[in-house]
Amino acid sequence: MIGLAVKVGAVTVAYLHEDPSSSYALLSWAAPPGTPSPPVHVHHRTEEGFYVVSGTYRFLVGDETVECAAGGHVLVRPGVPHTLWNAGEQDALALMILSPPDFAPYFRELSNGLANATDEDAALSVRRELSSRFDIEVVGQPITP
Repeated sequence: MIGLAVKVGAVTVAYLHEDPSSSYALLSWAAPPGTPSPPVHVHHRTEEGFYVVSGTYRFLVGDETVECAAGGHVLVRPGVPHTLWNAGEQDALALMILSPPDFAPYFRELSNGLANATDEDAALSVRRELSSRFDIEVVGQPITP
């Protein structure tokens, strides 16, 4: 699946390195300005690192809000509620490192499930089903910039 890109709403997630036998997965997260964040969520086993390549992202990590421009990095440890959104006026791109890599397929399955959802209830059902299989627990609403 290397090189595959999927849409999750307005966000494009590209798979740059995904190998289940590896200790990590590397994805990119491209978001246009004004795109709401994913819901605030927790991973209980997965550590996520974000490196901002271009634009500006804002991260909610626990109770702290951190703004990162190109060259900035944020690390989210397991068990910490978090989310991210494009905080600038131009498209933003971040590299996302997931360790272990087990969470990476979530975005493909979410993209496919949301594409087939006929209404908001169906979309919520897709998210709940995927959350039960992947290391994700939604603990808050998305943030709209």
